[in-house]
Amino acid sequence: MHPGGCPGAFVARQPVVTRRAYPLSVINPRGLSMNLDLESGDATRAGDRARRRAAWALLVLIVAAPAAWVLFSSLEASWARISPLEGARFMLAATALGAALAVAPVLAVGGFFVALWFGVESVFLPRTRRTPLLDRVIVGVGLLVWFAPALGLLGSAVRALAEGRVHFVRPPRDYFLATDPIAFWQGVGFWLIMAGILGFLAWRYWRGKLPLRSRA
Repeated sequence: MHPGGCPGAFVARQPVVTRRAYPLSVINPRGLSMNLDLESGDATRAGDRARRRAAWALLVLIVAAPAAWVLFSSLEASWARISPLEGARFMLAATALGAALAVAPVLAVGGFFVALWFGVESVFLPRTRRTPLLDRVIVGVGLLVWFAPALGLLGSAVRALAEGRVHFVRPPRDYFLATDPIAFWQGVGFWLIMAGILGFLAWRYWRGKLPLRSRA
């Protein structure tokens, strides 16, 4: 405090410090630019990553499908070589054969659906390279697979109406319109309801994709 007793004299000598708010681009323009480049690069490469995953899944399908066919076609001969074995050798050989028979079809089917899923997704994601012809093939196969269950059930209902007979495989049943109309119409209604549900789910998946592709 000033000897004169004036408290304002001491306060007047204090330096006034003001803090200025700088935008992020001024504080770290280089870091901001790097972040934006990374984000745009990730968005651009999203379609490329999906296409690579589809290619790997297709490779699994190409390897697993022939392997499954060979295993099942030569099952009798393979078992003829395994059955004379005894003890641990028989157990290991039989276990390996059973595991191969179980895994190979699962890999083939899974590889097909995974390849199709990521292939369809890659069509509608930004990519560094355009492939119009391959995109049309992927979309066509995707539409066929997505709507195939609904179309199959709808075809069964139309066939039943044309023949006047509903046929179920398991358990084996035949319901004729002339002799059992209630069960007949119940069967037709079941097929139509399932076709509507599966068709609606497929339409929900493709609804937001095809208009986007047509605008692009």
